[in-house]
Amino acid sequence: MTKKSAYKIMVVEDEAVIALNLQQMLTKMGFDVIGVSYSGEEALEKARSLRPDLILMDIMIPGKLDGIAAAKIIKAELGIPVVFLTAYSEDKIIESAKQAEPYGYILKPSQDREIKATVEIALYKKEMEKALQESKERFRNLTEITSDWIWEVDKDSCYTYISPKIYDILGYDPEEIIGKTPFDLMPPDEANRVSEIFNTLAASQEPFDCLENINLHKDGHPVALETSGIPTFGSDGEFCGYRGIDRDVTERKRVEEELRKAHDKLEYRVKERTKELEVKTRGLEELNTAMKVLLNKRENDKTEIEDNVLTNVKELITPYFRKIKKTKLDDRQKTFLSIIESNLNEIISPFTRKMSLKYLNLTPTEIRIANLIRHGNPSKEIAELLNVSPRTVETHRKNIRRKIGLEGNRKNLRSHLLSLQ
Repeated sequence: MTKKSAYKIMVVEDEAVIALNLQQMLTKMGFDVIGVSYSGEEALEKARSLRPDLILMDIMIPGKLDGIAAAKIIKAELGIPVVFLTAYSEDKIIESAKQAEPYGYILKPSQDREIKATVEIALYKKEMEKALQESKERFRNLTEITSDWIWEVDKDSCYTYISPKIYDILGYDPEEIIGKTPFDLMPPDEANRVSEIFNTLAASQEPFDCLENINLHKDGHPVALETSGIPTFGSDGEFCGYRGIDRDVTERKRVEEELRKAHDKLEYRVKERTKELEVKTRGLEELNTAMKVLLNKRENDKTEIEDNVLTNVKELITPYFRKIKKTKLDDRQKTFLSIIESNLNEIISPFTRKMSLKYLNLTPTEIRIANLIRHGNPSKEIAELLNVSPRTVETHRKNIRRKIGLEGNRKNLRSHLLSLQ
């Protein structure tokens, strides 16, 4: 089966011989002639039932409906294209036939190739119109379901097309906006700003994307839009204007503004809190400094008290112990004296470990020897360093042990000296 055989054609001709010739001719060309009618009423009835792809219609046919009247009804009701057949070429008839919007006009008598060409062109035109209608339907569906507002402007920036979505965004019907410019919908200052940007783009015929701008809703409240567009050109390459979309970003801008305010508020609170902490830190630093001063004072007072206690014991009590020991004491008295001396040494022993050598009633020579002992020098080296005899050094060692409370104690002298400050 060829492509032509898929097209169904109906012939409307009141002269039987001509109708038969047309039927045979179209069949020979590969078309499927599905019916022949002899009047306008019959043609309308068969068109409704058979639904042909094309109708060859004689203008002058009997009945209440002539060819032109029948063609108008068929076109309006069924959308079936019609090619007129007529022996009349008067201007009046042709002007009347135009009202039916025919797809062709064939004068009788006609040649086979003339009929073939007219029929094929009419069918091709029908297919193109069908494709165009489907394309328009797809575009219409797209513009209705998209959340964006689709528009076109001419080279003077006047709207030539507005999708119905503008009503949801700005509250206007498309017909109210056609002929206006985008800047007519903006506050004055915003119109000046955006027109300057847009005119620069239009001068270079460049596309643009996500141009933010403020429009006024029909009720007066501002609407934030994000506009994108591309330049359009005619078949001759001449610049025609722009085609693009507007997206309502009011809610997004509102959220962004709330986030910015929240960020600024948080930043302010952080700064204020930081200031409070800095004040508290300075207060704590000052308090810490004062505490250090007080603690140092307390430590100094404590050291001074310990020094005084130890000095008083060494100077005011110890000499009397020596004197008492030189007197004649019985065994019981010696025991009591030893206990008192031992207890007293036990009381002052914490102070003694913290005292420097100068508070232990050591002579300058004894201090020098004590320091050398602390550094680990043996008695022989100490004697050589001080240019004295080893025996003299041993005598000083005994005096040192006695003065620091180690007399009769086997504790290592160097270790004890190292525990002293």
